[in-house]
Amino acid sequence: MSPPDLRPLLSPRSIAVIGASTQAHKIGGMPIRLLRDGGYRGALYPVHLHAAAVQGLKAYPSLAAIGSPVDLAIVAVPAAACEATLHELARAGTRAAIVFSAGFAETGADGEQRQDRLAAIAAAHGIALLGPNCLGAMNLREHVYATFSPVVLAGVPPPGRISMVSQSGAFGSYAFALAREARVGLRHWVSTGNEAGVQVADAIHWLAGDADTDVVLAYIEGSRDPPRLEAALAAAHDAGKPVAIIKVGLTAAGKRAARRHTGSDTGADAEYAALFDAHGVHRAQTIGELLRLGTTLSSMSAASRRRTAPSGVANALAVLSISGGVGIMMADRAEQIGLDLPPMPDAAAQRLLARVPFATATNPVDVTGQAIARPEVLADTLADLARCGTYGHVAAFVGNGAGVPALWKALQSCIEELQADAAAAPLLLSGIVLPAQRQWLEARGCLVFEEPADAVEAVAVLARATRSAR
Repeated sequence: MSPPDLRPLLSPRSIAVIGASTQAHKIGGMPIRLLRDGGYRGALYPVHLHAAAVQGLKAYPSLAAIGSPVDLAIVAVPAAACEATLHELARAGTRAAIVFSAGFAETGADGEQRQDRLAAIAAAHGIALLGPNCLGAMNLREHVYATFSPVVLAGVPPPGRISMVSQSGAFGSYAFALAREARVGLRHWVSTGNEAGVQVADAIHWLAGDADTDVVLAYIEGSRDPPRLEAALAAAHDAGKPVAIIKVGLTAAGKRAARRHTGSDTGADAEYAALFDAHGVHRAQTIGELLRLGTTLSSMSAASRRRTAPSGVANALAVLSISGGVGIMMADRAEQIGLDLPPMPDAAAQRLLARVPFATATNPVDVTGQAIARPEVLADTLADLARCGTYGHVAAFVGNGAGVPALWKALQSCIEELQADAAAAPLLLSGIVLPAQRQWLEARGCLVFEEPADAVEAVAVLARATRSAR
């Protein structure tokens, strides 16, 4: 089964809100407010039985009264009215629908039958149906905020190349807020809810072909169609698009909660684990970890994901630190998660010891606090490690050193030289940096972390992605 075309859902040229409200804080009013305030450039049609205008826009008593087909209909009517509304959309030639309404499969057998009828109508008429019982969808680059979540009112993440799909609206909206605070660039955001039509699998499959998406992050409770999910993950893998997933419902309590939440059968975790492993899926346990995976994986261009690292190098890490204690901690974490720590090559070690005899020139490499007084020692050692051919990545801890002008200048010069060297190992930096410094570093492909162990864990993610892409 081929996945549905989600262009009218995620990149609509026109949107109708069925059950539009004159009150912006209500479910039928919030999407109109968000679309208008957010800069949506398409046509926007509020549909209201009695009002002549809704939030300053001309209103229409029915979808037919608009006089032309619309790409997307946002449905904000009671559950009992949804079936008739779907028929209306079918007659009007609407190509996609988002049904906010709850009261379907999550409520029991009767609700499940109502949901099945919605699914049948949508399937019969080629409508890409999102929901019911969902929070909607967003396309940040095109300012499509087809949701009733107030999370958008506080601001949005920067437009980026990471897309997020979630069965849970509340989970998705909170992850959206954390992405905004962490400045994680998002492309699409999709909440699938009860999945009468569009499933998480369909969204992943479509995003695998989206030229503006590099990485897909997902939250799932369970898959209604495991072969569909497998096909989606295979498509993403074949397209070189890493996928990171939080899969919940691992315990008896979690399984019960998922059934009440979206009517999902969470299935056997061992089966999902095998499926994820077969297609190189990265698995997260927390929202913070999911976002870190997204940031890490999106740092790899399509070309670098397919680059074949020399044998034994992709998993090899050089740890460089201005603190012996932090270096030890990073080395411990590297070994715990299966990274290799080959010793520093002799020539590079001798150069370092000639300048700082009390440095540690093994791996981890400790250039000591001398880096503050002699920034060139840190920069030159960093360049030696990145260029020696022994390591797939270099993780450097600089503490508060980026706040020292001379050290920051030396780092900038070193990083610019390494950026121009296609053979140099990628750099991951941990320490305290100013927002402008972080922006400068990330623009040059250098990942930045406050927690040194996060930098080490990111290397494991990158190494696995490199192996998976072969």
